[in-house]
Amino acid sequence: MIQDILLSCLSQGRNGAGIMKFLATDVVEHFIHPCERGIFIEILKILNNVQEVVAFTKPFGLAGKKKALMATGEEADSISGFYLVQFAHGVENGLEEYYKEIIRLESLCSQNELTSMLYVHNALQIQLPIIMHLRKLVREVKMQKLHGCALLHSLHQQSEHGDPNLHRLMTKVLKPVKSAFFSHLAHWLLFGVLDDVHSEFFIKFIPLGEDNGSQRSAQTASSDTTLLNADMRNAEDYVWQYEVNMKQIPGFISMLIAEKVLFVGQTVLIFKINQTSGNKHSRNFDETRNDDFGDLWNGKEQFFYNMIDSLNNYDQINVFHIERIIVEIKKYVSTRLSEIAIKETDLLRQMSLIKDFYLLGRGEFYMEFFHQLKRIESESEINARSYTKAFECAAVAMSISEDLENFTLSVERSHIDLDETCDFDILRNVHLKYTCKFPLNLLFCPKVIERYNKIFRFLLVIRKLQKTLQDVWANQTWSAKTTSGSVNVKVMNFRNHLLFFLDNIQFYIQVDVLESQFSIIMKVIKSGADFEEIQRAHTVFLANVLSQCFLLSDANASEMNITATVCKTQNPIYGTILALLNLCEKFGNLSSSPDSSNDLLETVDQLEKRFNVLIASLVQLLVDIKSASILGPLSQLLLRLDYNHWFSAGQNTINSVRL
Repeated sequence: MIQDILLSCLSQGRNGAGIMKFLATDVVEHFIHPCERGIFIEILKILNNVQEVVAFTKPFGLAGKKKALMATGEEADSISGFYLVQFAHGVENGLEEYYKEIIRLESLCSQNELTSMLYVHNALQIQLPIIMHLRKLVREVKMQKLHGCALLHSLHQQSEHGDPNLHRLMTKVLKPVKSAFFSHLAHWLLFGVLDDVHSEFFIKFIPLGEDNGSQRSAQTASSDTTLLNADMRNAEDYVWQYEVNMKQIPGFISMLIAEKVLFVGQTVLIFKINQTSGNKHSRNFDETRNDDFGDLWNGKEQFFYNMIDSLNNYDQINVFHIERIIVEIKKYVSTRLSEIAIKETDLLRQMSLIKDFYLLGRGEFYMEFFHQLKRIESESEINARSYTKAFECAAVAMSISEDLENFTLSVERSHIDLDETCDFDILRNVHLKYTCKFPLNLLFCPKVIERYNKIFRFLLVIRKLQKTLQDVWANQTWSAKTTSGSVNVKVMNFRNHLLFFLDNIQFYIQVDVLESQFSIIMKVIKSGADFEEIQRAHTVFLANVLSQCFLLSDANASEMNITATVCKTQNPIYGTILALLNLCEKFGNLSSSPDSSNDLLETVDQLEKRFNVLIASLVQLLVDIKSASILGPLSQLLLRLDYNHWFSAGQNTINSVRL
């Protein structure tokens, strides 16, 4: 009888049905002595716990492993993922002591050694803490639907245990799971490979327009080579669709370290793209030779792989060593990128070109650009395509086509209806594209270029309005001379006030903000800093420029709609400036004709009253921010904009005025 019980205990790991036969019959009543029934029931309880653990691991056996890894759709929701397979193997390894004990007991019975049911019960009772702990792990995984790095994090939290036996158990369970994690980490860091069908790693590929949690996104990540080679023109855009998967980031990996891991993998991918696009005979990343990474890793990829692989030698997850290795790899990549960026791609010159064209450093070029626009307007009806043509013509006229070979101006149709007959409706949708070589595309990624375009559009509108007001003066003066009349003093005085505002805003942005911030980042580049420091300084540069130009606001405010009657934005200063730009535009359109009728003068009076309210409100807002912050450039803007309190004098009650 005892041997039957022991054989049934072993059969659970193979057929999963042995002990259940005892429960389905009245074997206890007929064959078990009343004195041993309680002991037998206790043994059955232990075996029921074992049965629950074994039932979890059974689908992930040799036959079930392939099924689990290839599961998709609804089937993947129940059993899926490489980490779950490794966890099941770890649980099976944890049951080895239990099986060894059963085999020992069965051997004693087969040799007719004197054993009793109590002896079997006591032997199983010793294994009970391990069985109960495994059951607890299995239940947590099933109830919380843990998989991937989230499963690894849960196991890591429970790996430090005061009981030596349970500590050894967690080492066995954790070992295959952390091996899967380090394998993912090594392949992403060193080769840019992310074979992650079930979204288990903390780096995830998210296609444009896809939901962050969609199954399709995960499946796409495993076929990256197909996508990249399908259209090499969009390959770099594809790289930037990799992001940190917040749902899977383990607790022992900080967000800063996760960003470093993401950066290194993206760097390798972009490097691979450049190598593949330069090799006409290689049409697939799988065919790309390992030598293609030579310029980046300089033959040290095996050394770094051994460093990551050595993390498997620790019984538990060594957080400090993981961070140290990731930081070391990131530092090496940054140093190599810095060498390539400064020596081969001339980063200093590229930054100067960014300043010249995105930040309107070459003002004479954009004056020629507006001149070409006016010429095109006189020849035919102006539209969105006219801006691209004017940009190219201005480059030819200024003989700087070589400098502009990597810049392309276009008008992107956003979700807002584009009125091609409205000049400023086109300006708020204008987009200056910059094409750069590796590794500068890591520095000027699409998100960074969009921030530059936000500044570019703002400066371009201001410069356009300045030219419009200058044309007002020219038209009024020419009209007075040709008609033997006089210049309308009221119109010209108001025009001078508007131009004074525009000139000071433009001077503040380009001198007090851009020049000072740009000199800081250029100093960092010239100091020989590594690529990570340059990238950090560039991020700070953009953040400071956007902040000090009042362009940091809600998403809707990024759409610079200066033609709107009411400027809705969470940034009151930005909203007030947009309202003033709107007023400048209305005045420019109003004064385009030499008409000096009473209707014109009345409209100018209304605009002037509105201007006085807005400018006083802007000054008060700047004073409030200046008193609550230490932003130095604001002092210069206030000094120039409200010199001798010209605008704010007599406007102490402006706060009560509702815009």
